Amino acid sequence: MKGFVASAITIAMLSTAPAMAGPFDGNWIGQIPPAGPCRGVAMMTITVSGDSVSGLMHNNPNNIRAFKGTIDADGNATFTTQSGRPGTIKFTTDHFDANWNSGDCQRHSLGDRAPDATQVAAMITRRNQAQASYDELTARAATGDRSVDFTVLRSNFPYTRQWDTYTRNIAPILEQAKIAANGKDCSTALEKLDEVLKADYTMIAAHRLRADCLKGEPARIESRVADALLRSLTRGGDGRSEDSAYPVMTLHEEQDVLADKHIVLKTRDVEVRGSNGRYYDVVHGISLAYGVRVQDVYFDVSAEVAGRSSARAAREAAPSVQQ
Repeated sequence: MKGFVASAITIAMLSTAPAMAGPFDGNWIGQIPPAGPCRGVAMMTITVSGDSVSGLMHNNPNNIRAFKGTIDADGNATFTTQSGRPGTIKFTTDHFDANWNSGDCQRHSLGDRAPDATQVAAMITRRNQAQASYDELTARAATGDRSVDFTVLRSNFPYTRQWDTYTRNIAPILEQAKIAANGKDCSTALEKLDEVLKADYTMIAAHRLRADCLKGEPARIESRVADALLRSLTRGGDGRSEDSAYPVMTLHEEQDVLADKHIVLKTRDVEVRGSNGRYYDVVHGISLAYGVRVQDVYFDVSAEVAGRSSARAAREAAPSVQQ
């Protein structure tokens, strides 16, 4: 716990900070989503002190860049990156919205005040509870238990150790399983699919492939799991606005919805803050159902943002323990 609090304090690259003097003074933290060729998820940490702004862009452990700037009384800040590129930040009471050009792409970060020790403790408690619940529900689902609540199962996933919102680690394994299944090598396919589902039990395509390779009741169980995951994903909204957005836990769930609704993605706005303070991906696509038409689809990705925040808090609080 002390490690995370200390990390929050070092955000400003200052060993000490003056007494709070303005409404925006303090430590802030936000995530930087992928944008164009800049595909990695990064983090922005900021300290405001009086009319000064300073911080770091954590692209990866070996690529951390500093920036400095100024802020006015209304929360409007300008800054210059380490490479000399300008940027802007708009602060409100509890949020900020930063925009700049990295040279390779246009970047933005939406963030909040850095959590204190009490908030970090709550995040870690939530994380531990979610992991236990996810493990229990996936074990029950695998046995064919029809009472499993797949919405709860999915909502727990972003807080687990194995969660990967962009499925970069398991996507190649799933592709290998598809190739094996297409070649009628179900033994290899099932081995690969076991690996995929151990990492991400919410992967509908993996359950479909298992159903195709298995027979009898095991095949029926996999088919029911895939159907239940899709129902959980698509019910309760139509994705046409923030209020009716599809709550998703991974990028592949967005892809599953688009495929189910016969929508071809053209462009995507990533992790934009809605009018209600939640985070959304907005897909601008072409619907091929009932004629061709332009259609925007809203996905609520707030759980993904919270999941990354909880993982970071857990790492900082106990760096020597795998969270």
